[in-house]
Amino acid sequence: MSEQLGNEQRNLIVGFDLCDDFSQLSYYNYKTYEPESVCVDLEGSKYLIPTALGVKNYSKDWVFGEEAVSCGKSGTGVLVDDLLNKLKTGENIEIFGTEFDSVSLMEKYLRKCLLLLKKKFPANTILQIIITLKELDEKVVTGLYQALENLGIGKDRGYIQSHSHSYQYYALSQSKELWMNDIGLFDFDEKGLVYSQISINHRTRPYVVGIKEEDFSETLSYAMLEEYKNGENLEYIFGNIANSVLHKQIVSTIYATGLGFEDNWADNILKELCVGRRIFKGQNLYVKGACYAARELAGGSKLSEYLFLSKEMIKSDIFITGYYNGKTADVVLVKAGKPWYEINSNLDVILDDEQEIIIKLKSIISGEIKEYVIRLDGFPQRPGRTTRVGINIKFKDHANGVITLEDKGFGSFYPSSGYIEEVEIVVQ
Repeated sequence: MSEQLGNEQRNLIVGFDLCDDFSQLSYYNYKTYEPESVCVDLEGSKYLIPTALGVKNYSKDWVFGEEAVSCGKSGTGVLVDDLLNKLKTGENIEIFGTEFDSVSLMEKYLRKCLLLLKKKFPANTILQIIITLKELDEKVVTGLYQALENLGIGKDRGYIQSHSHSYQYYALSQSKELWMNDIGLFDFDEKGLVYSQISINHRTRPYVVGIKEEDFSETLSYAMLEEYKNGENLEYIFGNIANSVLHKQIVSTIYATGLGFEDNWADNILKELCVGRRIFKGQNLYVKGACYAARELAGGSKLSEYLFLSKEMIKSDIFITGYYNGKTADVVLVKAGKPWYEINSNLDVILDDEQEIIIKLKSIISGEIKEYVIRLDGFPQRPGRTTRVGINIKFKDHANGVITLEDKGFGSFYPSSGYIEEVEIVVQ
């Protein structure tokens, strides 16, 4: 364990699973070297925090979680829920004559939740926190980063990642015998059943941890829990799905998570899947996976040899070949394994007599190199080494990006023409 992780245990490493309905909080235990979930009741039996705020009618005090829901139900206060969707839509709401934007509401909710840690560890500060979301919407991610910034947690201490990425960290932070082969996950929440399978490519360096998903929400929906209360039909449907996705697959371990598995209707099928495999069922996989990932970012690296490629990650290195200090060199613009929504890469190059710029993409999985040749016919014709071109790369999603070339001229001798060329690229 590094010195940074020690520091008399005054620095907290935190995982936060932020969902539409419920959220969870965990912290890294320096004695057990494992994440621990934060209880939200005196009995120590509740870990799920309703993702909701409330304002009491008379005192105008802000409350959160169960108390907020209770205020709304009893009419003793105003309930404010759907916080993630408010970030997505940019919705403002008015409460007792005062308008609140979606970022300030999320800031209040995060502050209330993090106070649970403050009560438990009054002398500690947050060294690293990772918030994990089911889906990474660009507006939601931007709003969350702003809310964290408002709480005094910058991007050097706060990070946001997907459930699938947290699942990868959780799975590979367990005993190695549990991930000698592939790892499967059945996630059954209010949006239905999804199966995810992790595969590790040991032929690459670093080892690539990939993930594939299959959506079975139309076959097994959350509404069916109420429709088939006896569980027999659910058991039959889930059994068919499980046997289908695991057919001829070498899977060491299977996890089952989500409120859809809260009752015992699926236990018989899960026991059948135990033959030759380990099976685990619970509700804290993502929050603990986020905590493991936060430990890595904080310097407690145990998985530095592995590159995690969840579905929001770019799967290719993007680079350009040019001359630097008299030698031919490759300059990396985008490194594989980075989330698409965080990419905004810039590089200035000076042209000699080139009439084109070649952008290269190297797949981290196959090693294949793909080239995009961008003609410079629209750029002003100038003598060699008197044209500076700005190269910018951004992405629309994990596979589709845009390269922008801009004529920046060459100081006062050759002012910029303002010419811009855009090219779309596809990353496999």
